[in-house]
Amino acid sequence: AEPNRVFMAERNAAGGWRQITYAELLISSRHIASALLARGLSAEKPVLILSGNSVDHALIAFGALYAGIPFCPVSPAYSLVSRDYGKLRHLMKLLTPGLVFADDANKFADALIANVPPETEIAASRGTLPGRDVTRLSDLLAAQEHPRLDAIHDAIGPDTIAKFLLTSG
Repeated sequence: AEPNRVFMAERNAAGGWRQITYAELLISSRHIASALLARGLSAEKPVLILSGNSVDHALIAFGALYAGIPFCPVSPAYSLVSRDYGKLRHLMKLLTPGLVFADDANKFADALIANVPPETEIAASRGTLPGRDVTRLSDLLAAQEHPRLDAIHDAIGPDTIAKFLLTSG
């Protein structure tokens, strides 16, 4: 009803606001969904998100939801506080993600290098990893719309897995 209203905002590095409208969210979700579908992601190869709450985290999550591909947000503490990465290692084996997103590859570098197998794609808003390719979020946002995007989106139903939510227990 109001596509130009702000959906979400966060402070940027300059102290101002980065805002995304509902219309921008829809466009971004469709492009990210298309990029994820082109990679063959599924419930068996979901998206794992290593990031705190942010606009970019939301974009990846909504893109996955739009494509009917489950995602799993992982507490940053599993990557930034833990030194043995035991819980993160367990999650990687349990979920077998097809793509791991980190908002800042530099910040999550140690956890990513130690836990993400070479055949699993890593995407990030910013940063690099020594010895690994990192797909930019901007590349996912620039993806051509998947030819079956609308049909795949329309087929999402009550039995479609949306999210793997992990509890501390």
